[in-house]
Amino acid sequence: MSVSRLCVLPAAVLALCLALGVALGQWPTAAAAEPAAVEFYQLDYRIRLRPRQGKAVVIIEVRQPRDLLREVRFRRLPAWHDNFSADGHLETTDDAIIWQPPPQGGRLRLEASIDHRRGDAGFDSLLTDDWGIFRGDDLVPPAAVRTVKGARAQARLQIDAPEGWSSVTAYPKDGSNWYLVDDPERNFDRPVGWMAAGKLGVRRDTVAGVSSAVAGPDGQSVRRLDILAFLNWNLPVLEQVFPDFPKRLLIVSAGDPMWRGGLSGPASLFIHADRPLISENGTSTLLHELVHLAQGYSADPGGDWIVEGVAEYYSIEIMRRSGTLSPERARLALAAAERWGKKADSLETSQSRGAVTARAVTLLAQLDAELIQRSGGEASLDDVVRALSKRGERVSLRSLRREAEQIAGGPLESLPGPQKSKPGKRSEKLSRGS
Repeated sequence: MSVSRLCVLPAAVLALCLALGVALGQWPTAAAAEPAAVEFYQLDYRIRLRPRQGKAVVIIEVRQPRDLLREVRFRRLPAWHDNFSADGHLETTDDAIIWQPPPQGGRLRLEASIDHRRGDAGFDSLLTDDWGIFRGDDLVPPAAVRTVKGARAQARLQIDAPEGWSSVTAYPKDGSNWYLVDDPERNFDRPVGWMAAGKLGVRRDTVAGVSSAVAGPDGQSVRRLDILAFLNWNLPVLEQVFPDFPKRLLIVSAGDPMWRGGLSGPASLFIHADRPLISENGTSTLLHELVHLAQGYSADPGGDWIVEGVAEYYSIEIMRRSGTLSPERARLALAAAERWGKKADSLETSQSRGAVTARAVTLLAQLDAELIQRSGGEASLDDVVRALSKRGERVSLRSLRREAEQIAGGPLESLPGPQKSKPGKRSEKLSRGS
């Protein structure tokens, strides 16, 4: 029926036609258009370890039925990556490696340095004659891609190591020698997180629904079962605060010359074998890094005290709730943080550590208490950090205040105002410190 014929119909008939047309779905609109069908291309990552060189050869192979993946732009990290070669078109700039694979796919090859010192405090990535601990993020550069609309990757990873070595990642295996790499939030899956290879000891357990593994080189003082026991005590409580905790967890550990601390990554973390599970001051490096892993967000400039403060505060609070620390021991831990935090002049720093983080713990404890008091026990800091985690954005004092005041229903005395940084004193101006 043409539009001109519709215009001469009586109004009542026209209205009936319109109603029937909508009800029967006979007049599709742009909004009702079906989404583009998903098409998949295959991504194979092969990491070939070269212990004598302290390097890995990384091969990225694309297989596709047609020209789905048009271009990959890797962020160039000159200190880590060199010796690029590829099928198709490859262009190198000062800050990017731009690869346009052939229509049916092809290979890109690069070399990645594994040995990396973290200042003078040891290695945060190392490949020895007997083992290696490293992050997939460092071996495969971050990438942005140009694809056909609706195209997605199906990715897998293989670690080729010397004879007699094994490997472990946070990814599940497919029944053969391949790890399945799947990131639902990305169309171009990239292997990330901590990995280990070599002559390893690995202990596994399922804790609070999380498939957990603790791995470290043979012959070193890695307390695998102690760590699993610690997870059994505390991971169920951590999941109550952060219900979106990953369903797979890998903890890798080694002694010197690795960095003597802890570092988190996607679904994984590293902790030095000599770090105590609980420190004398009542905090826990392991639980601190588990909270980082659970948070899922980083900081805006000047907001690192929030990220670090949340991790340190909950390293105490979760142990108190689980019974790992007695209420009195947790109180003493918070009192120690308050004393230490008085040595910090400012919260707003590019990297929160030491006294700054301790001061942040005191502020967050005060915020928790005020939220509980204002809500009659119906809300707490848990609600704030869950809200920040769900947003997945970079956090700042502004976003912390927004979420907290929305939950409280108004301004909070415990939070710094725009012109103040010290808890309880609104007159001080935020300043940059170190």
